[in-house]
Amino acid sequence: MKEQTIQLDRKPNRMLHWMHTNLFSSIGNTLLTALSVLLLYEFFAKAFIPLFSWDWTVIKANLKLILTGSYPISELWRVWVCLGYATFFFGCSFGMTAKRPQKVLYGIALFLAALSFLPFGGQQKTSLRLLILILFGSFFLIQRIGKEKQSLVVTLGWVFLLPFSFCIIRGFGFPLPLVKTNLWGGLLLSLLISLTSIFLSLPIGLLLALGRRSNLRILKSVCIFTIEIIRGVPLITILFIGYLILPMALPKGWAPSVFIRALTGVVMFHSAYMAEALRGGLQGISKTQYEAAKSLNLSTTKTMALVILPQVLKRMIPVLVNMFTSALKDTSLISIIGMLDLIGISTSIVSNPKYLTGSAQVLFFEGAIYFILCYSISKASILLEKKLGVTSKIHS
Repeated sequence: MKEQTIQLDRKPNRMLHWMHTNLFSSIGNTLLTALSVLLLYEFFAKAFIPLFSWDWTVIKANLKLILTGSYPISELWRVWVCLGYATFFFGCSFGMTAKRPQKVLYGIALFLAALSFLPFGGQQKTSLRLLILILFGSFFLIQRIGKEKQSLVVTLGWVFLLPFSFCIIRGFGFPLPLVKTNLWGGLLLSLLISLTSIFLSLPIGLLLALGRRSNLRILKSVCIFTIEIIRGVPLITILFIGYLILPMALPKGWAPSVFIRALTGVVMFHSAYMAEALRGGLQGISKTQYEAAKSLNLSTTKTMALVILPQVLKRMIPVLVNMFTSALKDTSLISIIGMLDLIGISTSIVSNPKYLTGSAQVLFFEGAIYFILCYSISKASILLEKKLGVTSKIHS
């Protein structure tokens, strides 16, 4: 009993010692502590707490419009199928790295559960709960497959994610009716354009980077000209060029939809920046790597694919993640050419006289969506860096 009372007495003392050492050890620290407490009070009292008193009717009334735009309500099951597909391979990816569910997996499950509290219909809430079951089911299912087949299944699954999503969401006639791209909008449109630009800008940027390092003068000049022209022009200008000039450059009857024009501009813009980032990564590889591959009688293609590129991509994970988040946020500019993405939808909602007082709520809600997406990409990159052993701690 005496030992227990001594331990209980030590806990407050330790806390007081920590506060004295870290918060009130000097006059300067005391002033900084007081200032920090004042700023936190001002933030919670004037910025955070009033959020709970806002009228969120504008979000409840326009939630479907914010998420999917004018996409037909009767065909929304296609979006849920694509979400289920992505969730399945999310669980498979985590199941390859651990035998038991990790904190990240539980975090995703809690996030999906939290979404069910939004003003969805009963069918949508059931679909969200079904996604949680798919997440954990795929986690344990992939472990029943051999390790050699696991990587093949997961890789093919992620490669076919976008083609599968476009086929399902757009349709191709019977039995899936065609849904035109001018009906796509909101978060659905933003994700499709950003994910496609990320998926395509990496290989296109790699080809441009390799072409710029080529010994063929014509190929090198064409790649340099393409990269410098695109990088020297703002994205808004490229979007307008794709919107106005691309139909004029094609034969009559070949005019692409506004979605294709915007997607082409975004992909080319980020491909040029991706090319320069990859070129910097290629220059960081020492000549001894090429010489070692040559001594093994590897061809130029095999040397680049098996020796050089794995090292470049591994080292450039932070840079690539930064470009991916930039691509996600840059898609907001497509609203300038009349596409109702997440920002375009917010503009149309706020311009409605019925919701003039709800502009702050709409912008806050959409800002939270962008933050969650970008933060998720950042956390995924950190997990990937740890898995590949890229990060290292500096010990003093």
